[in-house]
Amino acid sequence: MTPCTVTTGFFTLGKCGVMAVAGCPACGRPLCASHITESGLCPECAAARNQVGHPAAAAAYRRRAHRHRTAAQYQDAGWYAGFDSYDRAAFDPGAGAQQDYLDDGNDALVDS
Repeated sequence: MTPCTVTTGFFTLGKCGVMAVAGCPACGRPLCASHITESGLCPECAAARNQVGHPAAAAAYRRRAHRHRTAAQYQDAGWYAGFDSYDRAAFDPGAGAQQDYLDDGNDALVDS
């Protein structure tokens, strides 16, 4: 089973997770039936083409516009628009690294 990987949520973003029925022809992202836009694209690819008829595409368009506005405000286009997989892993419960709660010795930087 391949889960749908469309970003969902409002305050806390996550992945849809419903079984995928198709892939986006532009990026190959697996999509469930409810996240396929009228043009057959994923919401993010539809938003990039200004096709915001689908509610998920409209949300993706607003998120994209917000990232561009904040990047322009702070004059750092790479900071807000360029999150990598390490940054996104915090929002994916299964992708997090194993936490190290073991004692690293008295000279460790973060041990209290």
